[in-house]
Amino acid sequence: MTIPTLSPAPATTPNVYGGDPAAFDAAMQAWLTWEAARSTEDPAFLAWIQANATTIAALASAAQSDRVTCQTAAAAVAAQSPVTNAAAAAASAAAAAVSASQAQATNPDSPIRLNPRKITADFTVAAAYNAASVGPIAIADGVTVTVQDNATWSIH
Repeated sequence: MTIPTLSPAPATTPNVYGGDPAAFDAAMQAWLTWEAARSTEDPAFLAWIQANATTIAALASAAQSDRVTCQTAAAAVAAQSPVTNAAAAAASAAAAAVSASQAQATNPDSPIRLNPRKITADFTVAAAYNAASVGPIAIADGVTVTVQDNATWSIH
């Protein structure tokens, strides 16, 4: 839509006439003539403003939608970046190594055993059994470790 033409205002306005009644009358006539012409131009100008406002609102909405799409795509690219993937793979490998090590250490056939450094629940070494821990070992407040007759508990 092309910009509608608006008639320019008269060079002399009625409030700047220098005190001369004839100049005031001439300025007033020019102003009234301009106002009459301009009033017929107003509807086209207002329609142009409304059309542009509608176009601008649609463009702003599309730009917002594009911004969200770009942010989503950027996040997906970042998640797939070699640096991010390498860091995630390294962390996963480290966690797997720890899990494998712990699984090996808790296997009854393993020569390596793990034990926590603090006993947090009551425990009884039953008669006819031996128990071993690698120290130092702390026993939580209120917790009891009982070694029955004919049993042993060694802390190494």
